[in-house]
Amino acid sequence: MTTPHAFVLRSALVLFLSGLLALAPEAVHGQSGMRSVKAVSTGGGTSVFDTGPAALYSNPANLTVGPNDHSLEMQLFRVGAYHGGDFYQFEHIDPLFYDNDKALPNDEQKAILDDWFGGDQQTASTYLEVVPLSITHRPSDRSWAVGFGIRGRTVQTSAVNKGLFDVLLRGTGEDRTVPVDGRSRAYATVDVTGAFSYRFSSVPLSVGVAPRVIFGTAFADAALNSQATVSGDSLVHRFDYTARAAGPLSTGLFDTFNAFNDDPVDEVVGGSSGIAGVGGGLDLGATYTVRPGLLVSASITDLGRITWTQDAQTVTPVKDVFRFEGVTLDSDRIDDEYDGATGEYIEDQVDSLAHAAYEDVNRDRSSFSTGLPTTLHVNSTWDQGLVTLNGGASIGLNEEAGAVPSPAALHVGGTLHLGPVPIRAGARFFGTQAVALSGGFGLDLGFYRFDLGASITPSTSTLGSGARYAVSLSLATIRF
Repeated sequence: MTTPHAFVLRSALVLFLSGLLALAPEAVHGQSGMRSVKAVSTGGGTSVFDTGPAALYSNPANLTVGPNDHSLEMQLFRVGAYHGGDFYQFEHIDPLFYDNDKALPNDEQKAILDDWFGGDQQTASTYLEVVPLSITHRPSDRSWAVGFGIRGRTVQTSAVNKGLFDVLLRGTGEDRTVPVDGRSRAYATVDVTGAFSYRFSSVPLSVGVAPRVIFGTAFADAALNSQATVSGDSLVHRFDYTARAAGPLSTGLFDTFNAFNDDPVDEVVGGSSGIAGVGGGLDLGATYTVRPGLLVSASITDLGRITWTQDAQTVTPVKDVFRFEGVTLDSDRIDDEYDGATGEYIEDQVDSLAHAAYEDVNRDRSSFSTGLPTTLHVNSTWDQGLVTLNGGASIGLNEEAGAVPSPAALHVGGTLHLGPVPIRAGARFFGTQAVALSGGFGLDLGFYRFDLGASITPSTSTLGSGARYAVSLSLATIRF
């Protein structure tokens, strides 16, 4: 006898997909506007008068811009964190998962999923940055400046289309074929940066360059292309994927991950450690003074690549189809082996089909390389002493994890200088989030400076779709 068991069927498919996308765990999508505390506080842009260590990772040209009151500046412990993306549309998430006491009608679920995803993948990203030390030196009688910094970054981004939720929520109630696609990438790096800036005497122009050596400590990514066909009580999942890893995520996760265990990632922490990859990067910048108090600038950050070698591997599937067309009930076996528990018998039968389709993989142990999230930043600053205003945009030049996704986000903000306490505020428009509001403050005592900034999306549907939540702190900048 053949019977439909939609819950078990959906569980098997979702288990495989969730396992694949979990291969790049939420370790820690860098976004523009996370390159200094002041950038977070003003919606994503840094005033060109934010010099010294505040300029080291945003525009190296700004090391020679503005007044030269301090020849040596040392920043101790700056940390920034971001999470958000256009996946977070709570006007769609809440009615599907939280607000309803009973399941929504099938056509209503479909309409919400269509509004939420359309035909695209929606992205959720996480970024964490720690700069334990950065130093800049600008001699008072010279037209140049130099800088040095050590930075650790973890970047994660995942994207899915509506197919996974379509199968999960709507089950086998309607014949259809839906794409079930997703991608994910996570990596961690430590880089050592040097910077040089020069201000021309013949024209009001500063230029800068910041090369860096990058040490990758962990990497994993996965990309799934598939479609699920629901017909009556059957489901056919045709799939293809590529997953890569290096370092501890390769030996500690890819080699031991088992989506069919009760705890798929149990005891996967560990494995190799140290340097999983080595690469190089470059930031370039230029700032031009249009007239006193009005400046325009442009910079390109994260030009470069990383080659991953330690325990590097690429995984692809041996088979490409999972097919479920019901379960034949064997009454004698159910009584003898399962003590009459029909549900356990059915689950084991579906698990057996899933094992046969998904478990076997090909492994290529060759090294591979990945690009950095190259981004173009344009910015303008208008300074009137008490008030400084800035605005601009950041445009992603590739689709590497951490790059600014299309469309570009615009930012406007400013600083009100109230003696030793600068008050900052700003807003971020368009891009992959609704309007995000920012704010922050500092304490500037001349020889010592403290800065704190944050950004939040009040509504995920105001002038856009998506969320942005960020915070950044600079514990101390010491000046000499």
